[in-house]
Amino acid sequence: MAFEIQAHRGGRTQFPENSLQAFCHAVALGIRVLELDVVVSKDHQIVVSHDPWLSAPLCSDPHGHPLSTEDRFRYILYDMVYADIATFDCGLPHTSFPGQVRVATIKPLLSTVFRELEGYMVSMGMKGSVTYNLEIKSWPDKTGIFHPPPARYAALVLQLVEAAGLSLRVRIQSFDYLLLREAWRLNPLLCYGFLIDEAKDMDRILCELDFLPRYVNPHFSLVDREMRDALHEQGIGMIPWTVNRTEEMLAMEQIGAEGIITDYPERAIALFGVPE
Repeated sequence: MAFEIQAHRGGRTQFPENSLQAFCHAVALGIRVLELDVVVSKDHQIVVSHDPWLSAPLCSDPHGHPLSTEDRFRYILYDMVYADIATFDCGLPHTSFPGQVRVATIKPLLSTVFRELEGYMVSMGMKGSVTYNLEIKSWPDKTGIFHPPPARYAALVLQLVEAAGLSLRVRIQSFDYLLLREAWRLNPLLCYGFLIDEAKDMDRILCELDFLPRYVNPHFSLVDREMRDALHEQGIGMIPWTVNRTEEMLAMEQIGAEGIITDYPERAIALFGVPE
């Protein structure tokens, strides 16, 4: 199996995260697995966004004034209908990625990303198809504040995926095992991934999931051969995040990960080649 390269938030070297411009750039490079984040609006639209709010450094208000970090308390997406969210420009470059260009873009609907990216690939005559690795942003202690309860939240995402006819090309991942469990109960045939940022509770939470996910995706700093062996013995793959330095990418491959999630897909392609 080829070593998989996932463009984290669409890749962040050239364009702002989770933007249509970033996704189109990634597939033009040859990337065929996109990692992207989803949240939910007040009117239960599934919005592509890492954060459950609008704030600096990405966004400016409808009058063109850049937002501050404090605006995250003012513009919570679950308190806003999507028509209002779409009046904010979220194409400001991030200072951590000096190669990013300024673009005019909004936080898109997931349905728009599906439609526009599939159409873009056809119009450009690109080979292959895209797999969408959706991270559902969920916080158990923020239910009713940032998102609806897990069963309702999972249903909204899965209904959209199924309506788009993309069930075979979508993966669902989350740090919230309660949400993953609800999604699996609704559709056990989808591909699921459990995100972890610490290893100590991994076995306990895997038991509480009630099913074995296809992937456990850890922060790369947690990865070692012992973790790989423990997961592979259960038939679970491992795709670490967010692997940005060349030496880290090589280490993940050598340990035996199935792939990486990276902000720098160009670097990964230079090491491993364009994915088949």
